[in-house]
Amino acid sequence: MGILKLLLQILLIICFPLVAYALYARRYVRRFEHLDPETAAPGSFLDIDGRRIHYVQAGRGDPIVLIHGWNGSTFDMRYTIPELAQRYRVIAIDLPGYGYSARAQDGDYSVAGLGEIVPRVMDRLRIERAVVLGHSMGGLIAQWLALHYPERVERLILVDSATVKEMFAGRNWGLLLRPLLPLLAPIALNRGAVRRGLRSAVHDPACVTPEAIEGRLRTLQVKGHLRAQAKQLSDRRKDPEFDPGQIRQPALLLWGEHDRWVKLSAGEELARAIPNARLVTIHGAGHLPLEEQAELCNRELLSFLDAPAPAAAPPPIAQAATLETAG
Repeated sequence: MGILKLLLQILLIICFPLVAYALYARRYVRRFEHLDPETAAPGSFLDIDGRRIHYVQAGRGDPIVLIHGWNGSTFDMRYTIPELAQRYRVIAIDLPGYGYSARAQDGDYSVAGLGEIVPRVMDRLRIERAVVLGHSMGGLIAQWLALHYPERVERLILVDSATVKEMFAGRNWGLLLRPLLPLLAPIALNRGAVRRGLRSAVHDPACVTPEAIEGRLRTLQVKGHLRAQAKQLSDRRKDPEFDPGQIRQPALLLWGEHDRWVKLSAGEELARAIPNARLVTIHGAGHLPLEEQAELCNRELLSFLDAPAPAAAPPPIAQAATLETAG
């Protein structure tokens, strides 16, 4: 009897702090996620199947669709949009579960589920065909679009893109990690965590500015964000792998030389896999070259966009090129 009592006491000692912390984490999430996207968003909204999808549009001309990466938003394209909009019609989309778009509890946050929203947005904006630019996770979605909606993707631009190998590694762990994610909220959802994440993503620490921190922190504070992230962990299991070697559109790959999140070697491998691809290495940049080397990236983007459309037939070998930063 004494042993049973001792075991119960030990169990209480162990469980009470865990239960107390779980309650604290739940309360923390409710306080942290306080923003209403309708009042905080900088752009416009579309209703698609009952979901509010946020987008930013600027300029006139041939359309270019921009897709952000994991935990990103249209904010990540703030240096790209105005430059491209001088010559093109630019549409930057907040994917479901990100930025100021809806965080539906029953939404599909797989790569395919997120990708399906892009042609729907294009339909609503009366865009038949566009150049598609994807950064990081958005690059994987852009590849998926090029394969599954080839008639909608004229050219492809991949910026430090996630790869099939990198994105699907460990995806079966999602169901195990999903219930733990809310417990990490007090550690992961705060200004310090955003600062540390940015510092690991960039090459130059000077790029971790208050503006960069606040812009990202703000979109994490939209109601339901953590719930959507948790569901994405399990929804990744739905995605079958695909072969980027089947992509036939002309492709430009921009890659930060010092990217620690998706190594340059992954970009070189992807450029070899896509038949009609050209890789440009962005020196002086990490995972966020569109911010760290905005002028250089915009120059490369416009050069690719302004040039006559390359032949659709893939060359035998994908070519790579490097570009030195100005000065």
